[in-house]
Amino acid sequence: MSLFSSGEMKRRVDNARRVMAEKGIDAIVINSVHNTLYYSDFWMVPWGRYQGVVIPRVGEPAVIAPRIEFDRPHRMSVFDDVRIYWDSQSSVDGIVKIISDVLAERGIHNGMVGFEETFASYEFYSKLRSGLPTFDLMPVAYELMASQKIKSGEELDVMRHGGQICDIGAQACVDAVREGITEVELQRIMIQAMESEICERFPDEECDGTFAWFQSGPVNTADAHALNTTRKLQQGDVLSLNCFPIIVGYYHLLERTLVLGPMSDEVRKYFEIEVEVHHSGISALKPGVRLGDIDDQFINPIYRKHGLLDARTFGTGHSFGIMHYWYGRDEIGEIRPYNDTILEPGMVMSIEPMIAIDGVGGFKHADMFVVQEDGVEQLTNFNNGVIVID
Repeated sequence: MSLFSSGEMKRRVDNARRVMAEKGIDAIVINSVHNTLYYSDFWMVPWGRYQGVVIPRVGEPAVIAPRIEFDRPHRMSVFDDVRIYWDSQSSVDGIVKIISDVLAERGIHNGMVGFEETFASYEFYSKLRSGLPTFDLMPVAYELMASQKIKSGEELDVMRHGGQICDIGAQACVDAVREGITEVELQRIMIQAMESEICERFPDEECDGTFAWFQSGPVNTADAHALNTTRKLQQGDVLSLNCFPIIVGYYHLLERTLVLGPMSDEVRKYFEIEVEVHHSGISALKPGVRLGDIDDQFINPIYRKHGLLDARTFGTGHSFGIMHYWYGRDEIGEIRPYNDTILEPGMVMSIEPMIAIDGVGGFKHADMFVVQEDGVEQLTNFNNGVIVID
């Protein structure tokens, strides 16, 4: 049984069909993990195998999965038409053959087929072309991104839970921080707290994918994506906690810089600058703002004033939905100078600028927000000021 209503799942397919109508497409082949989940409610860890969905402009969609998934596609998919291929042929040959069969059974023998170019390997694209010789192929990944950028009420309900679970993971971590504990131990504490809460709130859903990072010291905190180590916390350390609960594929984020006291004057200086930048970025999240202007108008002037512009390590934030560290992420939702996307009510965004100072460490707060007509709804509400653990 889907977490989402039949009306919500129909809305998603209807939006994809509007893209088809606008582009003159007869069917779309979904070939990514995140969009297979988004449209069908089925997902799988690929392990080198393909899954997907065929959405015709008219007629019933079909979900495609390998036999190793056993009954999961039938249990999870909102579509009645579930097609299975076996390991007796290569994964790509199996899925392409089924795509061809589904189109033929729907009476679609030629025309235009859309595919997700951002998640299609060269092998998949080549075999799709040869397997559908009477069709032209059209990239539609960015159009699908645009059709998904405004979150529904049901999606926002899930993401509110995700923000609250971020706060729970962060609090569990802070409560456990002490001199001598390791990064790995703190990571496990966060994951346990978050997964327990997810299972409590969503008892009928699979609980998998939630992860956390904890970094400490001047070297490890300078890399926002540094994985956990056995380093033991020391007094005076700059620390970074990172909570990432995932609920039916929906990704959530809360990140905080901390200091295990006492805090030096140098660390306080950089920390206070980072908090100022973070809150300035939050103030930028308003309808009508171009994502590419946020850095120039709200972020970089503060860093430039303090001579820290070159200490930045990555973009200011991004949009949210179904995503993971090994799948997903919508390019049109990135807060980066090149992006012309305009903020609209219903978009879910993060603000997470970061600086890394040699010999001192990295400084970053990250929060999630729903853009609203008159401002933002903050989904993660853990303290986002200067945080010192005594």
